[in-house]
Amino acid sequence: MLMSIRVLAVLLVTACTALAQTGAPADRLAGVKTKAEIDALVAKLRSGELQGAQTLFERENGPYRIYTSFVNARKGAADIHVTDDEIFVIVSGSAQFTLGGDITDKTLARENEYRGTSIMGGVTRPVAAGDIASAPRGTPHQMDPGAGHVLYIVIKVIGQK
Repeated sequence: MLMSIRVLAVLLVTACTALAQTGAPADRLAGVKTKAEIDALVAKLRSGELQGAQTLFERENGPYRIYTSFVNARKGAADIHVTDDEIFVIVSGSAQFTLGGDITDKTLARENEYRGTSIMGGVTRPVAAGDIASAPRGTPHQMDPGAGHVLYIVIKVIGQK
């Protein structure tokens, strides 16, 4: 029995080593981003070295995407995602989060996504570090940190097109 376990262990290690050497692409949805990595990313966003959304985990045609968004001293874009749900985890700063209503000047930004500068008629609530907000598909949403900043992680659940 002990011999069988040793043989199985050797075969398993050999198979894993062979698989690793084939250069098979890693799953870009799998992994860990440490606090140190996130802090380094935040520092680059705050300094202006990086701008816009920064992807943390994503796979082409995958079921979800995880990325950061940093809005500093301005209103974020008002968005509607026709097929995608979004969950926001506020990492630092604070903002007024508007949900619902209608985007006053919406234009088609890309397939199944509309953007504009403001929302009329939505419900606005304050959000701050540690809070979680959700925008189901088809729901207008917008972050406005005023004169401050808001950094959040977005978990975008990709819907059917």
